[in-house]
Amino acid sequence: MDAPVKTREGFQREEQPQPRKPAREAAPPPEPVAAPEPAADAEQAPAYVETWPIKVKLLHRKILGNKNETLDELSFREPTGGDVNRVGNPVRINSDGDVIIDEIKMTRMMGALSGILTPLLDRLDPRDWNSCAYRLRRFFLPDPEAW
Repeated sequence: MDAPVKTREGFQREEQPQPRKPAREAAPPPEPVAAPEPAADAEQAPAYVETWPIKVKLLHRKILGNKNETLDELSFREPTGGDVNRVGNPVRINSDGDVIIDEIKMTRMMGALSGILTPLLDRLDPRDWNSCAYRLRRFFLPDPEAW
């Protein structure tokens, strides 16, 4: 039976405390995920090394070369500071941090690096042109490690 309820002054009842029932059972906390360990030495993580000349296959349309030969790939030599002085930097970063390719400068740079006249490069399929431009663009961006 229930325990008697006592009435106290001020019309308040003193009741026996009852154990609380949880509204719903809490899920167990998720297991912590271990973060990947950084390489102990920079030598352990092999850095990507570009080999020159860079060759880009023309997958969509072959073009004629300077001597009327059919080209199915373009070969680019390593760019130099002199190339940037002559042609201009074909890549820039805008205020939002987006990488922007200047198409005219990039076409001229592709001509300088491949030895193919720019009017011949104008006949590239746009997808092949973009393949070449995006393959070369990283060589015209600053390297944050130097800062």
